[in-house]
Amino acid sequence: MGRGSVRRDDMGDAWFTGYADELARVLNAARDCAETCESFLSSIDGSELNDKVHVLAAPAAVSRVLIELIDHPPQLVLAAVRLCRDLTSAAADALDGPANVVSSLRAVADSASDLLDAAR
Repeated sequence: MGRGSVRRDDMGDAWFTGYADELARVLNAARDCAETCESFLSSIDGSELNDKVHVLAAPAAVSRVLIELIDHPPQLVLAAVRLCRDLTSAAADALDGPANVVSSLRAVADSASDLLDAAR
């Protein structure tokens, strides 16, 4: 079975065995990103909140959901990884906010790209 295969092999290994490190980085970055975004959103006042929620709600939510999908079929997980990459990248580009939030978004986008490249 090749490194990019997303099926179980004859030994019953999980689909992500060939790229578990990449998956672990995505999951850790997603967890950190969701926490960072949620913390930032809870710290800002009402005048800015609507604009920031519009930019950060989807990436934070998809980051949280991604963590819960690990035991689902690989096609679903990889689709969620693609969505997470796209949303976090777009949010990082659009956000006029603290550097730690932007870097957290970029970390998810970068690690998601690495996983998607490994899974090809």
